[in-house]
Amino acid sequence: MKLANKNISVVGLGRTGIAVANYLSQRGACVTVTDSKSREQLLEPLKQLRDDVKTRFQNPEPPSDAELVVLSPGVDISSPFLENASRAGVEIISEIELASRFNTVPIIAISGTNGKSTCTSLIAEIFDQSGKTTHAGGNLGTPFISLLDRGNADYRIIELSSFQMEATSSLHPIVSVILNISPDHIDRHKDFKSYVELKEKIFAHQTQSDFLILNQDDPITRDMGKDSSVERIFFSIQSELDQGVFLRGNKIIGHLQSNEQEIMSLESLSKGVRWQVENILPAVTVALLLQVPKEAIVQALNKFTGLEHRLEWVRTMNGIDFINDSKGTNVGSVCKSLNTFDRPIILIAGGKDKETDFLPLKLVMKEKVKHLILIGETQKKFKGILNGSFGYEESDCLEEAVLLAKAKAKAGDIVLLSPACASFDMFKDYEDRGNRFKTIVKNLEG
Repeated sequence: MKLANKNISVVGLGRTGIAVANYLSQRGACVTVTDSKSREQLLEPLKQLRDDVKTRFQNPEPPSDAELVVLSPGVDISSPFLENASRAGVEIISEIELASRFNTVPIIAISGTNGKSTCTSLIAEIFDQSGKTTHAGGNLGTPFISLLDRGNADYRIIELSSFQMEATSSLHPIVSVILNISPDHIDRHKDFKSYVELKEKIFAHQTQSDFLILNQDDPITRDMGKDSSVERIFFSIQSELDQGVFLRGNKIIGHLQSNEQEIMSLESLSKGVRWQVENILPAVTVALLLQVPKEAIVQALNKFTGLEHRLEWVRTMNGIDFINDSKGTNVGSVCKSLNTFDRPIILIAGGKDKETDFLPLKLVMKEKVKHLILIGETQKKFKGILNGSFGYEESDCLEEAVLLAKAKAKAGDIVLLSPACASFDMFKDYEDRGNRFKTIVKNLEG
């Protein structure tokens, strides 16, 4: 793909847009970045652009002379301002697609609705422990395109969101992982079917020499790839498998290529990671398929403490565990988090609506949740599905919500922040929300 002297428009001046613009500029392209925000709102990102990159503000539409358009993940491919470029026959691609065209390193790709970042990070830790050189990125934080300038590696491990797959057409991982599928981002993708189809693009170009790792316990992922030539391998918490990685009691067992081996006991894992077995099993599966020694897998698992804001243990106070799951921004994630525990839960939930159906939460909450504290703009929607069948309190701020939860909790209970919503009604992002929760909890007095 020739870049020199090509007029390329990059839409969105966020982390990914900056990385794409600079990558293209370094290779001689004539780059223009467009954004709907004003120059004043983007002064800090502007400082990170190369001097020869042009910019246009308060108008995200690509210039009329654009020969290629590259979208940041936050830009919907069906946006009206892309219609003129599309009608003119200009190719519109994602950053993932651009990076795929220039990548020369084997790719391990991870997608699904929940647990992607934890699984991606753990895979990287395991391979690093084995002495392999890896580059991890994508939705995890570092744009895929930025990894290309880090030199050679044994593997590039890429977390992929549904947003990133919208304008992606040639990605070819040697191993792809789909952890689970539940409704999310319906406000953007319009319906669940479209969301699932975007997730399935991860294995669209895989061949019989590649691997597709799927969750046997998820009724949607279980049937994926049946018509593909890729070799499907499963993992399961609920049942033993003839081929795959699964639990036998509290032991992680790998059974691949007619070879069964015990990897380790769950009791050896750190407290926070012990709650995330569904993310551990696929990481172990990837490692075993790519011939990572068992010793390296065990060492990495023993050291891994999990990621911030994902079932993150914060503090034990008077026998009550406080857990930060601020990354739980959809119903499926919260259901999984609730089902992780067999202790009474005081749940703090609510935030900005993503147009998701909360009804599946009702049965899980009735079984698992001792008391509910509602925050954010979705309080009314939550109350509507509860319909008086469940005890709850409302709070205008997170500080008050934590105090209310603490007052309801007794020794042996869990106070869990797992909102099932986005954070933008009250916070900068889910990290801001999670950090605020941790600060409040750590400052609690007995």
